[in-house]
Amino acid sequence: MKYQILGKTGLKVSEVGFGAWGIGGKGWGGCIEEDARAALDKAWELGVNLFDTCDAYGDGLSERLIGEFLQGKREQAIVVTKGGTNFRVPERSKNFERDYLMMCLDESLERLRTDYVDIYLLHVPDAGWQEKGRVLDTLKEMKDSGKVKHPGLAMWGAADTLHAFEIDKEGVIEVLECPFNILNKSNLDVVKIAKERNIGVLTSQPLASGILTGKYQPGTTFPEGDNRQGFWTKERWESLMGDLEVIKDCVRETGLTWGELALAYNLSYPGIQCVIPGAKNPTQAEKNTEASGKRLEERIMKRLMETKGFVF
Repeated sequence: MKYQILGKTGLKVSEVGFGAWGIGGKGWGGCIEEDARAALDKAWELGVNLFDTCDAYGDGLSERLIGEFLQGKREQAIVVTKGGTNFRVPERSKNFERDYLMMCLDESLERLRTDYVDIYLLHVPDAGWQEKGRVLDTLKEMKDSGKVKHPGLAMWGAADTLHAFEIDKEGVIEVLECPFNILNKSNLDVVKIAKERNIGVLTSQPLASGILTGKYQPGTTFPEGDNRQGFWTKERWESLMGDLEVIKDCVRETGLTWGELALAYNLSYPGIQCVIPGAKNPTQAEKNTEASGKRLEERIMKRLMETKGFVF
């Protein structure tokens, strides 16, 4: 495993982290807890030290599994968690009020069995919430309390992230997590600005929710309750057919697997220090770590960067 310094935080992180949404068991076809524990063990054995979770992943289950797993090795691990999605109500609405977030942080610490979290991210606050909730003030307060070492944001599309960058006059944002992969072109400007500001960047969905593993064929439909069902429509598959052919050619030319190519793309991209693919079993965890240290030649990067992809 190779390690990188995560922006201004100074944290030395494994360049392949562990995305723990899947082990929460909801929205990704379920997860067997025994397999989840084995996946965490395998990732640790192979040098992964960054574990990315959220209070809403499995309504707390993901955090509980990680808290259990890290007993006896907490100081060697880097824990990332998030708050702001109210999973206590059926509509799973957003809430970035100061008191709610402080409650979420304390509950996360209890589930994680720790008295601090290395990185705490607000879970997709839009521009309205950023202003209404004065979220940067809350993040500063969390850091001052000692319960959060490095605050930041976990975002989705670029517009709200760029707004946060604009209002962050004091450099409160130390870490940014955003979806980024060969096909997802939404956050190109965001990553560029983060690099200029020395903000640590973690990229979620580096495998495009499994599409870039090569496991799923064009036209695949996902079952009811799977997070991918509404996004990977027949029309989206059709719009990306040309891009998928380019990726297939690059896989053949480099000799890498689909997954290795996808993760190496992110790790070769300027400004990205860590990718956080998900894993629900030890085989997936091992496959993810095989990308560490791999970098793509400039000509391969150019071909992949020129794919049309999509923006949301």
